Amino acid sequence: MRTIEIESGGKMINKMLKFRLLFAVALMLQMIAVPLHFSAEEINPVDTESPSWLAPIDYLALGDSLAAGVTPENALGKGYTDFLAESFHSIGALKSFNKGFSFPKYTTGDIVKDIRMDVKKDVYGIGYEEVAVALQQSIAEAEIITISAGANDVLPLVQKKTATGTATVDPQLMATAIQQVAINYKTIMTQIAQINPKAEVYVMGYYNPFPYMTEEMQPLLNQLLDSLNKGIQMGLIGSAAHFVPTSDTIAVDHLAYLPNPENIHLSEAGYQKVAEQFWLNMLTTSPWIPANSLAAGLVETDSVILNWKPAVDNVAVTSYELYSGKEKIVTVKGDVFSYKIEKLAGNAVYDFSIVAVDEAGNKSIHTPSVKVTTAVSVHSQFKDIADNGLKNYIEQAAAAGIIGGYTDGTFKPNQKLTRVQAAAIIVRALDLKTDETAPFGDINNYADQTKAEINAAYKYGIVKGDRGNFKPTEAVTRAQLALMIERAYRNVSGKPYTAFSKAPYSDIGNYDEETINAISMLHELNVTTGYEGKFMPSNSTTRAQAAKIVVNFTSLLKQAK
Repeated sequence: MRTIEIESGGKMINKMLKFRLLFAVALMLQMIAVPLHFSAEEINPVDTESPSWLAPIDYLALGDSLAAGVTPENALGKGYTDFLAESFHSIGALKSFNKGFSFPKYTTGDIVKDIRMDVKKDVYGIGYEEVAVALQQSIAEAEIITISAGANDVLPLVQKKTATGTATVDPQLMATAIQQVAINYKTIMTQIAQINPKAEVYVMGYYNPFPYMTEEMQPLLNQLLDSLNKGIQMGLIGSAAHFVPTSDTIAVDHLAYLPNPENIHLSEAGYQKVAEQFWLNMLTTSPWIPANSLAAGLVETDSVILNWKPAVDNVAVTSYELYSGKEKIVTVKGDVFSYKIEKLAGNAVYDFSIVAVDEAGNKSIHTPSVKVTTAVSVHSQFKDIADNGLKNYIEQAAAAGIIGGYTDGTFKPNQKLTRVQAAAIIVRALDLKTDETAPFGDINNYADQTKAEINAAYKYGIVKGDRGNFKPTEAVTRAQLALMIERAYRNVSGKPYTAFSKAPYSDIGNYDEETINAISMLHELNVTTGYEGKFMPSNSTTRAQAAKIVVNFTSLLKQAK
């Protein structure tokens, strides 16, 4: 047996201190060596969200028990609105979801009344604090609104006979009720348009809620269903709302989607099917996809430069895949937003698209696309451009009929571009026409075709006058031409182009916001380039430079048109 000698005094205390120190160090080493008991998912959460170009939306659901999510057992579960919200969330497009204005037995009349009275109700959804929100405010903030109402307006008129599996209906009362549904929907659409004219509204069409009734009853029930859906559609006439049919989808398998013969509410699978119908309709219109997510900034006879806006991801976008049709062309890094595609055929149509990919391999569901027609290869028709660096652009512009030469066979590439010439080439590039007359007193001596081009440029907001004059012979600066092109895009597409960031030129800071945005747009789309960090906005534009700018931008403008 081993003997341990006990020391006395200070020596013993020192031994104890050393022991405790060694024990503490050993414990720390053990903690470092032994892994903590966290799952892989807790350490590195699984990334299931896809990158997206979609602008985050506020989604408001109005409606009856189907929007609220009443189950076949009369409990509260997930309705079609919940599944729609999940779809938006899965692609990073959901900012908030409010179904606090969805209640069992809700009628079209209830919606009309609640909007008019601007009722407040507790929010039930995603992205809100637990407070009461006013309905008009909810409508004003929503980008997407769904509505399911109308069934409760007519269902009380269907008198079911449980013992026989039949029902009776008063045709006159039913016709009056359906007519009122149409009137109420027209009022609802007017109310929403007054509060928020930009909201996209999707209205649900109904399914047959009584598929278990006898076969003899089905023709009557289908007739009533058809009448109700037509009444809803009548109420949507004159509005921009979208009608979403669901009857055929639910009828495919009513045993699965309406499992309780004594209850008209859908199963979870049924609500998912209805949500799919809404989703398919929404994907067709895609109102929340930002314009110019993908654009063709420079199109030549054998190449094109594609530019795109960054996609958004909950972690990070690591790469972009570019496609021509179904064929993948190239994969670039996630911090690259422009790529030149070469070796294309001249005078050919290409459909390009882009997919964003994150580190987990999730790919964007929406794929922005752009159609491009490459330029026609032409032989030079001007004797003074052989050594000009912009010869290719001049020839393309001439071949497209955008800009012409002079009777002596020259193009005069270094001649300053005038206001009348600038207006003409943009109007020709877009084939803009109008019967209206511009209010300019200094264009009467020009040819009819030239006056028509100035009229079109004024009509579409490309040019503005000065005290009733157009000043057609004044030279156009680089900043002014940028503005004209941005205005052409804005007026033809119906929406302004918002540059992703300010162009990195040191000499544009004193210009107004509109001009800076126009210059930044041309820079962002590789339409123009500066020199040694400057744009030289006050310099005049030559005819050769104008040919380059317009040829580069024509493709994008035509897409916008």
